[in-house]
Amino acid sequence: MSLRTPETLPRRRVKRLENRYEQGSALLVSMALLAVMGLIGFSSLETVTRDRQTAGFQSRAQTALYAADAGVSDGLEILKNEVVGSALAPGDCLEGKLAATSLANGTSYGPDSTAPTDEICMLASADPCSSIDASVEVGQPIYLNTIWNIRTEGTAAGGASARIHATARRCHAFNN
Repeated sequence: MSLRTPETLPRRRVKRLENRYEQGSALLVSMALLAVMGLIGFSSLETVTRDRQTAGFQSRAQTALYAADAGVSDGLEILKNEVVGSALAPGDCLEGKLAATSLANGTSYGPDSTAPTDEICMLASADPCSSIDASVEVGQPIYLNTIWNIRTEGTAAGGASARIHATARRCHAFNN
C-alpha cells in the first residue's frame, strides 16, 4: 500500500479535504464581526443617552437663568417705580422688595438666597444725570446717577438654579 499524499490523490478529493478544514472559518469570522458591530451599537446607544441627559441638564439650567432674569426685570420695575427720599446714602435700601414668584411652567424666582439681604440697596451715587440739564444753585436739587444692587435667583422644575447679581442706574434728585 502506498502512502497517499495530496500529490497522489485525485484533484477532486484534495479539494474536499481542504474544504473540510475551512468550513468553520466563515462562521467564526461572521460571529466576530457580529460581536464587533454589537459593541459599536451599544457604545453609540450609550453616547446618545448621555447626550440627551446633558441636553436636559442644559435646558433646565437655561430655564433657571431665564427665571432669574425675570427676577431682575421685576427688580428694575421696583427701582423705576419706587418713590425715594432726597436724602439717600449708599447702603440705603428700597422699601419694595423682590417677591418670590412661581411661574406657570414650574419655574420660580425671588431674591438670591445667598445674598446678605433680599432688598434692593443703593451702592453709590455717581456722575450728574446727562438727561437732565439742571443748574447747580443753592437750594435746588442736584440730579445724580445712583447705582443699585439687585440679586435674584431662579429655579427650574428639575431643580437647577441660577443666580444673577446685577447693578442698575437710576437718576435721582438730591438736596443741595
